[in-house]
Amino acid sequence: MSLRTPLAEVRGLGSARQGAHHWWMQRITAVMLVPLFIWFIGTMVTVVTGSHAEVAELIRSPIIAGALLTLIITIFYHAALGLQVVIEDYVSAEGTQLGAIIVMRFILGLLAAISVVSVFKVAMGG
Repeated sequence: MSLRTPLAEVRGLGSARQGAHHWWMQRITAVMLVPLFIWFIGTMVTVVTGSHAEVAELIRSPIIAGALLTLIITIFYHAALGLQVVIEDYVSAEGTQLGAIIVMRFILGLLAAISVVSVFKVAMGG
């Protein structure tokens, strides 16, 4: 039993003011991914029969490397946003939910960092 009135309890359950930002970022990244994926598929179709050296030479182009980095960062950010929503919707225990979000962000951050470093390594001629 609480000594607070029902109105006081409801006032304490207000918005965290993060929902709209999260929603907008999901939509913005989704829209960004459409042309990036079209570009990526088109680029990969042109080099599918190429050698490793030809693909590496393509990635050495600053425009291609920049577009590839934009694609990678956008994919991982969009994935993190979407997986967070899934975790928040389907994991009911608050501690487990927080732990799952932290682990998910760590794994996606690690994979994104590996991907970005790989592109930089190829782009720099390594």
